[in-house]
Amino acid sequence: MATHIVRTESGARIALIGCALRNKGAGWQVIADAGHEPSGVTAVVERPTHLEIRHPVGAVKVLYMQVTVDEYYASTGLRCGPSAGLAMSRIELYCGASATPVDPATLVAPYGNLWVSGELLLPPA
Repeated sequence: MATHIVRTESGARIALIGCALRNKGAGWQVIADAGHEPSGVTAVVERPTHLEIRHPVGAVKVLYMQVTVDEYYASTGLRCGPSAGLAMSRIELYCGASATPVDPATLVAPYGNLWVSGELLLPPA
């Protein structure tokens, strides 16, 4: 999967991290099809208490990372939050007001998505 990189006017290089994640019933997948193109994300790994996304782009600092639910998951009361890292980030999922993470394997929807976006600072070229 490609990584989109932008350069700032000062010459800094920033990797754009982004993807849509979906679980149709066979586990969480990064969507890469005619309508979706991930950037920098190479894999999603399902754990009992969270998802891990792998983004080994060679980052030296996290600028930001965010994950949002789409309209389907929003209607179910699902909420989520990332813990960003340089090469991997964790996404924890919660239902309603609960403080206990949901097992991601239990969240199955043929068209429900999680949207991931972030920016990571790369070393000088």
